[in-house]
Amino acid sequence: MAPTVDNATLIILDIGQHTSASAEKNEKPFFENARQCAMRIIEKNIMIQTRNLVGVILLGANKTKNALAEQCPGAFKRIEMTSELQPPTWQMIRDLPQAATSRKGDWFEALVVAAHHYKDGISGVKINSKKIVLLTNFEAPANVGKNFEEVVEGFKEDELEVFVIGVDIEEQHNKDLQLIRQLVEATNGDTATFSEAFSGWMFHKTRGNKMTPQNFDLSFGPNVKIPISAYIRIRDEAVVKNWQKAIKDPVTATASANEGIQKERKTINTENQKVINPEDIIKGYLYGQKVIPFSDTDKENLYQSGDRSFLIYGFTSANNIQWQNLQGDGTYYVFGRKNDKKAQYAITCLVECLHEKNLVGLARKVHCRNTEPKMFLLAPVFDPNGSVCLSMIRVCYKEEIKNMTFPPTELKKFACSDAQVNAFKELIKSMDLTKAYDESYGDTEAFPVAETVSPAIQYILDCISYRALNPGKPLPQPRDEIMSLFKVPPLIEKQSRDPIEKLKKLFPLHKIEKKVKRRAGAIPSTSVSPTNNATDNKMDVDDVPKVHLPIMKNDEVTCVGTDDPVNDFEKLLGEGKSLVELAPEITEVIEGLVYTNFGGDFSKPLQALKRLRTECVKSEPSHYNNWLLKFKKDLLDRKKDAFLELLSEEGKFISKDENSASTFTQSDEHGDSQMYDNDTIPNSTELAIDTEVNDLFDEM
Repeated sequence: MAPTVDNATLIILDIGQHTSASAEKNEKPFFENARQCAMRIIEKNIMIQTRNLVGVILLGANKTKNALAEQCPGAFKRIEMTSELQPPTWQMIRDLPQAATSRKGDWFEALVVAAHHYKDGISGVKINSKKIVLLTNFEAPANVGKNFEEVVEGFKEDELEVFVIGVDIEEQHNKDLQLIRQLVEATNGDTATFSEAFSGWMFHKTRGNKMTPQNFDLSFGPNVKIPISAYIRIRDEAVVKNWQKAIKDPVTATASANEGIQKERKTINTENQKVINPEDIIKGYLYGQKVIPFSDTDKENLYQSGDRSFLIYGFTSANNIQWQNLQGDGTYYVFGRKNDKKAQYAITCLVECLHEKNLVGLARKVHCRNTEPKMFLLAPVFDPNGSVCLSMIRVCYKEEIKNMTFPPTELKKFACSDAQVNAFKELIKSMDLTKAYDESYGDTEAFPVAETVSPAIQYILDCISYRALNPGKPLPQPRDEIMSLFKVPPLIEKQSRDPIEKLKKLFPLHKIEKKVKRRAGAIPSTSVSPTNNATDNKMDVDDVPKVHLPIMKNDEVTCVGTDDPVNDFEKLLGEGKSLVELAPEITEVIEGLVYTNFGGDFSKPLQALKRLRTECVKSEPSHYNNWLLKFKKDLLDRKKDAFLELLSEEGKFISKDENSASTFTQSDEHGDSQMYDNDTIPNSTELAIDTEVNDLFDEM
């Protein structure tokens, strides 16, 4: 069976020499408007994400390329088919000509070429709607001949629709315009000027999806079942559903959709670096800090929701259902199964009974076998079109409802006077959106429901289109048409000005200063005004509470501090303290200065590290060597890369050629120590694993 396509559009773009000049001063030439119109048509078909087909025919081109020109030499000249009917792409927009030519073409012959392509150029595809869009100003006369009536009948037999954009054929009177008007009327087409067409394409419209029902049996107990079909009424959907992934070549900077990155998932044992077979893996869940294994045997003991079902649990008053009880991502309409009159009659009776008794139904739905069960609300709906059905919305479980308590408002201090209530009524009346415009507009309602587009979605689609055509440029700001959706209609703003001023007078607002809580015994702060006398704000010195703090002498040093660690270290050494006692103190200070440093100035810890190394070279190098090895590992775990680079230049292990008591030997390969490899390998298992992960496995 041949695939079906909803719409196919062939664009005839006139690029002849008569399109390069503008009709009036300070106006764009016809070619620029026609090219922009062709771009919008292709872009619109890309954005709605359907299987529509689009083709482009250039009229007045520098060369001739079409099927009829090959069959009839000497005819159908200057007509080039650049893109046959195919799914629209951004490359089709890029291939549109940038300037008009010095040639002329026949618009009537271009229409014949387009009709011939529909008839003989496409095979194996069924097209429901065939359209031809003609973009020309008709300044180049066409050679119609005597077979015009036959061409019109051929267009009607092939069910072709002709649309003319750019010229108002109703107001102008010449031979070509009379002929094209006759062809448009015979094919049930339409005409529009550029301004009318661009206003219709101001926003990206979503495609009309063919509704696919979800078929269930609405069960009342074990014996009564009604075949039903649920259709999506409202649902939140992504702006772009299907993305085509492409791999960008870093050398040529081109993207390819035919190439990809091959990914392979493996489980590796960190102890011996061996790959574990999937059969030997037992999945688990992290519960707190423990990993709980979950085998296939445990899965069998899980709760099973049963087979696919839609079961009525009962009925309750509609007043018991509040908006906070509902959730989900959309609303469904439930009808009786198509072509089942008994089911349709049963649903109609159920809807009328629920409406009469002011009741709603609660139903349990299992979409597939053993999937998560969900509860739904079934409420009666009488559609304005005359259909009767049930609306289906998901209901929250008890654990999903968040109760929030608010202070009571039925108090005397919150009571409103009649004048205040009437002021709000006046404001609401003045801001009625159904009467937001005067009679000069076609529709007086502003932001109509189900017709107002989303500014966020429109801007996203604009950015996608701009990025596809301008890959190297920054994204633009939202256009004026999108920003206008955020503006209050002028008539609403004018009408609501007086009621708002009235509300300001009836509801005087006072600024509340936040009181600062003071601790007991704290000294209250006083501010001195320059206009007041000093004696008025002067506080008695005797009234100020006296606090005695211990005073430390400047020359008294008891331990190595962070203020001047090198000076403290030297003073304590001079007082007779041993290196065994001072080494842990100065290393702790160095670590603290590095770990808590966010400014990037490491001069103080580096000086302390150099001083410690100099002292350890003289006496005992093991204090420095052992600490430096551990310190580098901690720096790697904490991702202190900036200090690690400085440490690689300044902090080196003490080798034997510096001190005979060193426990490290000189390495021939690296020149630092025999511990060099263990210290600097970035892919070491011990260094790559975070310390918190190691602690987790130690507790297990």
